[in-house]
Amino acid sequence: MLRVLLIDDHALVRAGYRYLLQDSGVIEVVAEASSAAAGYRRFLRGGIDVTVLDLSLPGAGGLEILRRMRARCADARVLVVSMHDEPEMVDRALVLGASGYLCKRSDPELLVEAVRTVADGTRFLDPGLTQRQRAPASTLARLSPREFEIFRQLAEGRTVDAIAQALCLSQKTVANYGTAIRTKLGLDNRAEMARVALAAGVIARP
Repeated sequence: MLRVLLIDDHALVRAGYRYLLQDSGVIEVVAEASSAAAGYRRFLRGGIDVTVLDLSLPGAGGLEILRRMRARCADARVLVVSMHDEPEMVDRALVLGASGYLCKRSDPELLVEAVRTVADGTRFLDPGLTQRQRAPASTLARLSPREFEIFRQLAEGRTVDAIAQALCLSQKTVANYGTAIRTKLGLDNRAEMARVALAAGVIARP
């Protein structure tokens, strides 16, 4: 039996995943978490073959937790299942070491196939993504992984204090990152950051 950890902040979504996976007869959902921090803590306890990870999570966010997982365990198998299908988000996840990427709007039966594929050590990419024409690199490609995560959270309207707590950084460090990001992207304020983030599809519209 493949042992799976589900990290998604929606209980109904986790219940649907659990039903699909366990109905396969070869996969067992051994743990669930509704936040990035709780999911990472459970990951550290071990006994997980594949982690199914959402990117839009309270706190540190899915990309940051993916980075921490891969830094802690280089061979961690992490399948991202997200509503985001924009090239910017897909590329970021794969560069950070995601073993696969599946869109939430895809056929539910693909979830079992994706988990089994990444558990075998093979990358899984949603067929709908491979058929899309690649978009040109956006200006956000200039940002490092840490800058990109702070950019997203600032664009979503989170406070410097909330971001600092989620990412285990000082408020001054987050503020300095914010200044560096705006300079790198040629932006003057948060409103412009939100506009760019929405245009790139890396945050959800209110």
